[in-house]
Amino acid sequence: MSIKYSFVVPIYHDGYLVDSFCEAIEAALEQILDTDHVQDLAEVIFVNDGSRDDSQDLLMAATTRFPFVKVIELSRNFGQHIAVSCGYKYAAGEYICMLNVDQQDPPDQIRVLLDVIARGDCDIAVGLRSERGESLLNSFTSRAFQATLNALTGAKTPLNAATLRIMTRRFIDAYNSLGDRAPYIPGLENWLGFRHAYIPIRHQFRKQGKGSYTFAKRWRMAMESIVGFSDLPLRIAAALGLVITGIGILLAAILVLGQLVTLRFLPGFTSTIAVIVLLGGLNLMFLGLVSLYVGRILREVQGRPRFVVKSFENFAFDRENPISELLQTRHI
Repeated sequence: MSIKYSFVVPIYHDGYLVDSFCEAIEAALEQILDTDHVQDLAEVIFVNDGSRDDSQDLLMAATTRFPFVKVIELSRNFGQHIAVSCGYKYAAGEYICMLNVDQQDPPDQIRVLLDVIARGDCDIAVGLRSERGESLLNSFTSRAFQATLNALTGAKTPLNAATLRIMTRRFIDAYNSLGDRAPYIPGLENWLGFRHAYIPIRHQFRKQGKGSYTFAKRWRMAMESIVGFSDLPLRIAAALGLVITGIGILLAAILVLGQLVTLRFLPGFTSTIAVIVLLGGLNLMFLGLVSLYVGRILREVQGRPRFVVKSFENFAFDRENPISELLQTRHI
């Protein structure tokens, strides 16, 4: 019997959550699929994103306890969105779901999205959180980032979109055909088009530990996403440069006119220094902004693979013969 449902779960230093997650998703899928043999219809693909703790050992133990579990171990930490993209590449299901191991989006909410996407009304169904199970700082920064990205790119992604989402096979095939080396998944989902549906789901606080997605990582992802999906910052910089140039020309004209009518201007050391510092700061800011885009171009043209796989576990092919994306291996 072929796999119909694939669930992709990134792991980074949170392998201690795997057992409780597998128990929860097994219970949910037994009800949803009406079977005691989840492995006949579904697979759960954990992508270990270069964890340096015992997460890989815990994942390997899970493969013996839960036959529906498969594991991909990456050679190093590539980032959450790349790890998820790796899972998409090797997912075999007709429907592919992304969710996190922390169960903030509970596995029992999978049914809510499946009921919608199975009707054929959309190609991607995304959960909407009625309230965010996280700190006020994380909630604020996530909403502010999404609002900024929407404004810069013209996207209309809801500010309370959850991680949990389910996609059709044709949507994932289209996603896998993209070549972005630093993917931002929600941005690429919007770029791909297709039919989107946003469905309210239940949300809860993390049960154990703390998330590894720190403020610094959120900021880095925000910058990568804005640079990758909008050139509006460059256009704003160019427009501001024109405005400042116009102001400079106007001031020069006033000074020349003042000299012609014998007006006397008092020397202003403070104002001169202020103008120099302002213009110097703007120049450095714009130079840094342009450098972000140049760096992005460099990474894209280098042609390196998004990720390198160190090992596979429980897949149909030989797990002792790791395959990188560079080899353009077909997904199983």
